[in-house]
Amino acid sequence: MSLHDISGLYNSKMVLIAAKEEILQDWVAEEECASILQRHEIDQELFIAHYAGNVFDYFMGVVSGQMVIGECPVIADLIEYLKNKDLRADELFTLCTHFKRAVLNSTYRMGINSPEIFTAVSYLFDRNFAGVLKLYTDTIYQKEQEAINASKAKEYFLSNMSHEIRTPLNAILGFVSLLRDETINPRYQKYLDIISNSGENLLHIINDILDFSKLRSGEFAIDPQPFNIHDEISHTMELFVPSANSKSITLTSFIDPSIPYEIIADAVRIKQIVGNFLSNAIKFSHPEGAIHVEARYDRGLLSLSVRDDGIGISSADQQRIFDAFSQAYEGVIRINEGTGLGLSICKQLAQHMGGTIELQSALGEGSLFTLSIPVVVNHECEIAKFDISMFEGIRFGLLEYDPSESYKLESLQRYWDHFGLDVCRIKTVKDECDLLIFLESSIDDETREYIIEQQIPSVAILDFLDDRYDTIETITPLTFPIYCTKLQNALSEVLGINQPSLPTALGINSGYGFSGRILVAEDNHANQELIRIVLERYGLEYVIASNGVEALELYCSQPFDLILMDEQMPYMNGNEATLSILAYEEKNKKPHTPIVALTANVIKGARERSIQNGYDAFLGKPIVLKEIEQIFDRYLSPKPIQKNEQKPKQKSKWPAIDMEHLKSALMLDEEQIDYLLGIYCQKMEHSLRELENAIAEKAYEDIPFIAHSIKGSSANFRFDELSRLAYVIEESALNKDKEFDFDEAYSVLHSEFSKRFMGEEGYYSSK
Repeated sequence: MSLHDISGLYNSKMVLIAAKEEILQDWVAEEECASILQRHEIDQELFIAHYAGNVFDYFMGVVSGQMVIGECPVIADLIEYLKNKDLRADELFTLCTHFKRAVLNSTYRMGINSPEIFTAVSYLFDRNFAGVLKLYTDTIYQKEQEAINASKAKEYFLSNMSHEIRTPLNAILGFVSLLRDETINPRYQKYLDIISNSGENLLHIINDILDFSKLRSGEFAIDPQPFNIHDEISHTMELFVPSANSKSITLTSFIDPSIPYEIIADAVRIKQIVGNFLSNAIKFSHPEGAIHVEARYDRGLLSLSVRDDGIGISSADQQRIFDAFSQAYEGVIRINEGTGLGLSICKQLAQHMGGTIELQSALGEGSLFTLSIPVVVNHECEIAKFDISMFEGIRFGLLEYDPSESYKLESLQRYWDHFGLDVCRIKTVKDECDLLIFLESSIDDETREYIIEQQIPSVAILDFLDDRYDTIETITPLTFPIYCTKLQNALSEVLGINQPSLPTALGINSGYGFSGRILVAEDNHANQELIRIVLERYGLEYVIASNGVEALELYCSQPFDLILMDEQMPYMNGNEATLSILAYEEKNKKPHTPIVALTANVIKGARERSIQNGYDAFLGKPIVLKEIEQIFDRYLSPKPIQKNEQKPKQKSKWPAIDMEHLKSALMLDEEQIDYLLGIYCQKMEHSLRELENAIAEKAYEDIPFIAHSIKGSSANFRFDELSRLAYVIEESALNKDKEFDFDEAYSVLHSEFSKRFMGEEGYYSSK
């Protein structure tokens, strides 16, 4: 691009220079920029005076032809200053990006905006700051690499120890499981149960030791990411329902509906702590007891508590229960073995997140564990306003129940009170109401038969899910634990109401999409289809390439506004294709088209290395619509789109899949998810056969590529265990780990896939 090409900007430079102070103030005052500066204790005025002002002067100098691109005198000092402030590369990128936006916004306000000016500013910004970002990421990467090399010996030891113990243990547990299915002798079944439980305890011990070792060595990292606390806590509770049911324990909950829909914290570690609380509560609760989970939020502080009515802990033991290798249940028979590390690890995790764990307990009265951590609200998302307008004017009747079971309905009553639902207590099923709610354990057979015969629209609250109401259309079962989405779905189902989507910041829900033409480079067919559906919902045009060579050819022959580039593809990978595109642009003096890395490699440092490899932005798999919309918002122009009418709900083809979770995560309707799951299954069957053959033939050069494809597509559908197993196989092959049992790993991977999509139930068959 020549000076002639930026003549519009050149002609407007005096207007921009006159507005310098206003532009700089807008720049640093923008919410994201201000947050970054505040977080790293950088004074705004100092930043403007010594650095931001000089950057602006240099930018205008380039426009005037007085300075050369890439030779900003202040850059070296700025990089050194920000590096000493521990600024991350993505934070620097954010600062730079908002400088560009501040300049463009000023042109809009002054009425001098045009496509030519937008192109000129984008070109100058990209060319000026590409070198800056590369230099910065180089220094950070070098620093991180030194730390990684220093801890390699410890990591190698931990990894080997984990593998050496887990491999035979997994085999033991696997064969025990097979024997349990084939053995009918009650005495032998008992023996096998003891072996299985002991093996599971040993596996937990190994996990605890590894986590504890990492925490002690300083290798443990907290990874804050945006997540939906409502979904994550409810999913965590569901994992413990079977073990609670085995002891006839009722698991109740109250997740405050006013908690922000999306917060930023380490969801994995939060779930780990809550899971530990729940596991202990179930272990040390009496049969037919009760456990209550509660989530609250107040002014930046998230509180998660688990209360049980079990054996409790004495005051003396409470002083040492969080010490490593301690178990504090004096005077009680130890019915569960373990390391005594679980609560110690939880305490350290909480401290790493800047939080605390509190304990209230008394012997014989139960315990209350509370995790409190500071979190950041993602203001780009709205508060989770669970829409109850659909239930306005509906009279709910709660049938009288056994007073001894009132605790089961306490949290339900809190939800009703929060939403202001009209719920009346009724004595008989003949009392007038629009929807009947009853506690299954509190009604007799005669009452149940009357409800069925009269076809009274009802919600039956069950302790445990069974099939008694599967064929009765007028009754919807609702099992513990009960939370907002579960309650809302049950009420909607029995009333035949189509639910609106939960509020988000996404343009597709607000009636706005984006204008632009997208080049998608992705070799996985299931991922192609997912991206295609997403792009169509935003009203975007697109062309899909299946490898890097095809992507390069398309780019050279057609205009595009944005490129989504998968890093791992056949013939030419994403990094190679990106470098080729950049070289083509440079050679032909072509304006730069933003390139976004699309990858399943989301480990620490991946974002920085993507920028270093020439990408403009980074999108990890699984694909998160909020993140991809942020990319569209950064590089494309908004436009109004026509929303598709919501189709009537149909019964899912995938009984083993949590469709509600997928619909919420992917923001797609059930028909679209059904279609994508079919493609995913076909691809997985093919990939699994390829992987099996590669392992059998010891073709270790092919295994990482196949496993990476499985990892990415599984992650997109939130099949975390499948993705994790594929990752382990990929890394073991890349590291040429001769001790790793690839056959066993493949067997576990195939088994996990089969649980969801194959077997007697016929969840899926491509035959």
